[in-house]
Amino acid sequence: MTTRLAVLGAGLMGGGIALDAARHGLTVTVYDARPEGVDALKARAAGVYGRWVKNGRMEAAAAEAALARIVAGSLAEAGTADLVVEAVFEDLAVKRELFTALAPHLGPDTVLASNTSALRIADLGTGLPFGDRILGLHYFSPAEVSPLVEVVRAETTGDAAIARAMAFLAETNRTPLPCRDRPGFAINRFFCPYYNEATRIIEDGIAGPADVDLVARERLGAAAGPFTVMNLIRPAVSANAMANLAGLGPFYAPSRTLLAQGESGADWPLEASVPGADLDAVERRLLGALVIPALEAAAEKVADPAAVDQGAVLALKFRAGPFALLRQYPAETVAAAIEGLCRRHAHPIPALAPAT
Repeated sequence: MTTRLAVLGAGLMGGGIALDAARHGLTVTVYDARPEGVDALKARAAGVYGRWVKNGRMEAAAAEAALARIVAGSLAEAGTADLVVEAVFEDLAVKRELFTALAPHLGPDTVLASNTSALRIADLGTGLPFGDRILGLHYFSPAEVSPLVEVVRAETTGDAAIARAMAFLAETNRTPLPCRDRPGFAINRFFCPYYNEATRIIEDGIAGPADVDLVARERLGAAAGPFTVMNLIRPAVSANAMANLAGLGPFYAPSRTLLAQGESGADWPLEASVPGADLDAVERRLLGALVIPALEAAAEKVADPAAVDQGAVLALKFRAGPFALLRQYPAETVAAAIEGLCRRHAHPIPALAPAT
């Protein structure tokens, strides 16, 4: 089966999804509200394909053919596809307005997927008559490279929609991570609290961004520390993603420092350090911030723990995911890290269940 794909939104994420699908042989109809949106995407795709040709990842003829498979289309044309992937601004009202506009054009079997990283799929589909055909396909940045895609199933999502999405991911050589429609889904459920706790650490004055990033790399096995990653995804985006988890409890409340940095628009000062920083305390707090939400998500059966660990390696370039860390550290060390953070943030202590 060759999926007829449409992408709504030609920006960073939608464009990455489109150019990757075209590389895998799919013709992609792209709709963007900006008149210049698809032309800008075509220019971007030409640059990406050109780099891939230069480094031997693509043949020149394949790059030319892939570029030709990215075509501009209207909402009416997009609605006739087998699968529509929405990748517009991360705002519930904006996405629902687009879904409503697409509704009259949606084919009877067309599946609609949102690339949201934080909004509940159930909220996106509320009141729409095709709720059984709505699901989440959450790509990680850069979408044209990162292999992991969370496949988010709401309570109303039907089996046929999931099957269509899984077939598409197989066609485009992506690794699916099935998960429930819970805040943060599977990966951001632990990753956002981890970088949020990093900002609390510097708020408390026990370490600077350079110290925290060092511990993350050298002791927890992250390819890049949380402050480096937040600069890549932008502090404002990081703050917004964390705010979407706040309803889960006091531990998940975004720090004052994270919110202020997001509002400022400035990068974190990656060279800033605190003389005599307590690196052991940094390690305990980062460890606790990873495993607390992972344990809670496991109790809610959001996703299979082994798949979550695989996702941490694929999407975040961690050496080990949160459940693997549970096994690597002594049980008493993990328990102390969890209890310390839960007491600090007046949060219920999760059961230290085996990661199975």
